[in-house]
Amino acid sequence: MVVSFSVVEINRSEPLLPLPVFNGFHILCHTKGESSRANEKKIDELVYCMSRELNYQWSLSDTIGSQAYVIYKVPQIIRELDRNAYAPIILSIGPYHHGTPDLLAMEKEKWYCLHYILNLNPEKNLQDYVNVIVGLVNQARSYYAEEVKMEDDKFVQMLLVDGSFILVSLYGMDGIGLPLSEEYGGNANSQEIVEEDRKGQIQNKTYESLSIEKRTTEGAQAMKGGQANKDTSLLEVELTPCEASQRNNENDKTEEKVHKQCQDNSDQVGPWYTYFVAHDLLLLENQLPFFIIKKIYELVASKDGTTPSVADKIAKHVEIMLRHYPKAIQESDRPKEFHHLLHLCHMYFRPSQKVDKENQHKSKPQFLCRFLHLSLRYFKLSNWLKEDYRNLLRNQQSDSPQSGQKRWRRAVHYYEAGIEFERREFDKQNPHSLLDIKFGLKFGHGVMEIPRLSIDANTVSLFRNFIAFEQTCPQVGNEITTYVVFMSQLLSMPDDVTLLAQRGIILHQLRSDKDVSTLFTKLSKDVVFDFNANYYLKSLSQMMEAHYQSRLNRWIAWLRHNHFSNPWLALGALAAAIMLFCTVIQTLIAVFSYTNPPVDDS
Repeated sequence: MVVSFSVVEINRSEPLLPLPVFNGFHILCHTKGESSRANEKKIDELVYCMSRELNYQWSLSDTIGSQAYVIYKVPQIIRELDRNAYAPIILSIGPYHHGTPDLLAMEKEKWYCLHYILNLNPEKNLQDYVNVIVGLVNQARSYYAEEVKMEDDKFVQMLLVDGSFILVSLYGMDGIGLPLSEEYGGNANSQEIVEEDRKGQIQNKTYESLSIEKRTTEGAQAMKGGQANKDTSLLEVELTPCEASQRNNENDKTEEKVHKQCQDNSDQVGPWYTYFVAHDLLLLENQLPFFIIKKIYELVASKDGTTPSVADKIAKHVEIMLRHYPKAIQESDRPKEFHHLLHLCHMYFRPSQKVDKENQHKSKPQFLCRFLHLSLRYFKLSNWLKEDYRNLLRNQQSDSPQSGQKRWRRAVHYYEAGIEFERREFDKQNPHSLLDIKFGLKFGHGVMEIPRLSIDANTVSLFRNFIAFEQTCPQVGNEITTYVVFMSQLLSMPDDVTLLAQRGIILHQLRSDKDVSTLFTKLSKDVVFDFNANYYLKSLSQMMEAHYQSRLNRWIAWLRHNHFSNPWLALGALAAAIMLFCTVIQTLIAVFSYTNPPVDDS
């Protein structure tokens, strides 16, 4: 083989330009003229920009480590399926929806909550809170998958204000009250006049902006009727005993009013507020890293010397928000470590660890089949079940569902194969979650126990965000995705919803059963789920398919549904069986008498 090289003449009179370096690699640039120098300058600028971006992205990964649970934005193709399920209605938390015009009305409520928190601990001022949040900026940025295009000062302000709102609205400040010796609004530049009218309604008359510089000043403050002590920020006013008692009572009432206003504001604005806030706080794109909330709480609670777990307080309120769903987590086992509110709610929905053990009954169907095979052998009926028996054993011993089966069957089909559906009753001694589904044998037929599912307008949004969380963060598992796919295929038609609703498993407030079926069909659209993978309902799926494939089970179910569904049909079938038995006996006696006539002894 001959390889030819072309020789390029180099002008040695012109000096070589410096070679740009990028990660140890030299980019060879040997040019002529001014245009070549301009091109090389552009390359240098490009290398510099790319190196800076690489260093920035690498620093973010170093900040949070490899075990990060980032907060993603929902892809546009998924968002188009149901825009209202992923976008906040009245409240923005975090940077993704910050500054949206339709959500600006709630900013005032957030600042009220920050104002309330700043008054809880007079030993800390606003600058202390800001300093703590500034040290967590890089870690907080790395939690968001999308680039946060906010300046650091705006980002710090957003973290502090949003974190304060979550603390107050989810009752994270329970047990921490305003100092009894400090009047709310004692600051000269931040006064709030709270008065109660004859009907007992609280009205906020004025809120003025809080000044960092004035709040951190601990000098003397001139007040009408008294003078501030220079060593402390508490007011010392000479009062008569009667006036002092009256002032203390007013302070107690003011503290109670402020606490009620900040934490029970939903009673004043109506049920829409409570519903919309709960909806917005559990959106994937509306999350705040929980370590921000935890740091704010630690500063507030530091005045008491002890810092009770804020995670336990917020988890307690989340349990109230999820009161319509069964939960396996007890009070003593409340989660302590989670990354944001949606992650906390996801923990409450996860199945208990014992669910796999409850569904591991593979040996029982095999034993039952062998027993039936040996018994029916004496009645010359084993050939009828020979094929079913082999298929059953093959399905039970296989690691994956039956070949070609890429879905669960409808509830009506399982019912026709002898599988009964029952609502799993909640037991406080042995609690279960919504995803704890059981399957077993009772009186020779299969029984599936499913916890009751309450469906309302907020169910779609909650499940969609759970699925988006699992699809973007595989570290948390795919249990809820598995449950939604299972229910969407189990409830493929309105008849399936009707069957489970009659059993008390489905409780919905929609217009018809068809709407429920359509709801689950849409929930499972564009969801990535591998039936050959290891999911928590895999053993249950194998058992149900094996039960469905048995002809004997379908025959027994047909008899039970068509001839023993009510007492009258059962009595009629029993009478027909007795008549058939008597007829057979009579026929046998007649044949026996004909073949063996009686002998006349005479």
